[in-house]
Amino acid sequence: MIGRQVAAALQAQSVGVVRALVRDRLEARERCGNVFDFALSEVHQADFARMLEQDHRELTKGCNIVIHAAGLAHQPDAPYQEYEVSNVRATQALAEACAANRVDTFVFFSSSAVYGPGPFSNVPETAPLKAKTPYAVSKAASETFLKSLTGVKRIIVLRPSLVFGEGDRGNLLRMIQEVKNQRYKHIGAGETGKSLIYTKDLARAVLLCLSRVPEGHHVFNVANPEPVSVHDLAEEIARALALEKKIPSVPAGLLKFGVKMAEMVMPGKAPVTTEQLEKLTTETTCSIAKLVHATGFKPRMTLSNGIKAEIDWAEANKLL
Repeated sequence: MIGRQVAAALQAQSVGVVRALVRDRLEARERCGNVFDFALSEVHQADFARMLEQDHRELTKGCNIVIHAAGLAHQPDAPYQEYEVSNVRATQALAEACAANRVDTFVFFSSSAVYGPGPFSNVPETAPLKAKTPYAVSKAASETFLKSLTGVKRIIVLRPSLVFGEGDRGNLLRMIQEVKNQRYKHIGAGETGKSLIYTKDLARAVLLCLSRVPEGHHVFNVANPEPVSVHDLAEEIARALALEKKIPSVPAGLLKFGVKMAEMVMPGKAPVTTEQLEKLTTETTCSIAKLVHATGFKPRMTLSNGIKAEIDWAEANKLL
């Protein structure tokens, strides 16, 4: 989702030859060929989590910039060991190969999940990390490793909030599916605030960091400047889907009780899980003042157009 847009943005800026690592060349062309020109790039095929030290060194040899967007995500049932292998050990091996090959810049995609499940409001990069989920813990562990890495002149750690757009397989896509199937309900007034970022705007933020951030170790939150309430997000989705029926509201306490009962009576079949419900009712908003000050970042995509782009993509791929 993120990698294809970053690669496409790099090609559009003509910053040099893009070397892309993919699991499968044919599948990559099928999924990303309409965004990224494979004919103008070097494409390497490998399973990132299973690469050896010499593989990482060969991959990064001759590179000025390495942008690391690979990783395990959206697998809540996966044990931490899988996240450790894919998101921590492989990241360390890649970063060490960059140091050995004297790569100038290493960009690492972390996540706002490192701040914990919330609630947090307008959280800055200096806030303590309270990672709880295996995914978040793996990202925090990689960040800790990168703090001590030497041999790379510039390390940029990005902590995106909820990322949406074409290619999304995460929480917003599930929300769109629930709204379309008219199973979604506003929880109380739905005033919970969320930070989010459209994938192409995230790619633009990467380019701005590459052109405007000096040498050293940097950490940036990446999100739209203004958060959106869960209520307004759901209503934007309903408008994009051209739904005529209004989304009903349910008191938060009643819905939480109903979800718990459904999980007990019908394990695995409840329309939403307790964890998903907590996310919908917990504020998680981030400050991007540091990013704006360093790069002048300003998103170009409106929320409504970004949601429409994701819905069009999901419909074209028969996900709705």
